[in-house]
Amino acid sequence: MGVTNVLSIIEQIEPGVVILNQDLSVSHINRVFMLLFCDIPLEQLFLGSILEIHRQESRDRVRDMLRLAAEAKRQVPTTIRFIRNDDKDRYLLIKLVPLVDREMTEEKISALFYDVTPFITTEQKLMRVPVSSHGEIHLLNPHEILYFKADNIYTTVRTETCEYHCALSLGAVEKRLSHEMFHRVHRSYLVNIGKVHKILRDPSECSVDVVGGEVRIPISRDKMQDFLSIVGLK
Repeated sequence: MGVTNVLSIIEQIEPGVVILNQDLSVSHINRVFMLLFCDIPLEQLFLGSILEIHRQESRDRVRDMLRLAAEAKRQVPTTIRFIRNDDKDRYLLIKLVPLVDREMTEEKISALFYDVTPFITTEQKLMRVPVSSHGEIHLLNPHEILYFKADNIYTTVRTETCEYHCALSLGAVEKRLSHEMFHRVHRSYLVNIGKVHKILRDPSECSVDVVGGEVRIPISRDKMQDFLSIVGLK
């Protein structure tokens, strides 16, 4: 299916590392972590909980991930996150690993951060789309994708064989993909023009079917004329 092997990619990358105490304060970091998060002052990193450097709307999600990591019996899936740092877009692959001392009593958490940006983007465009499914991270070739559907602040990604979750918003995805390949036909849908095989029209609405898709995708009235022009029907 052409999905890039993430494990082979991270073997080429030096990870950023942060070790957290039980109270979620920072115990240690490495220099790569300092480079990845150079906009955060060192004194802020080592002062209080790591949650305090996150935005309020992200704290509950981060807290839940750290809680799962602290429960050694439960493995936390690798996640990928988009951040804007030093005026640059970055994509970080994150893995949480629980740690214990020789007495098996004092627990810490090690977080590994892999900057996979060079494998995903070039000149602010997505060469690969970072997605997750069943705890696994994949980097999809845009040509594989049938359509994107808005899912609150995230996006659902559909190929002919699978459905994935993407941590980017639909608007962020649209800006970073080729406008010749993908077209916004609705506020909730971004469609791969090359995968459209049928256009359905009646007096009140217009929709499209895509190859291998099970969903009939609506076209907004304000986007209909532009779409019909792109596919040569106007």
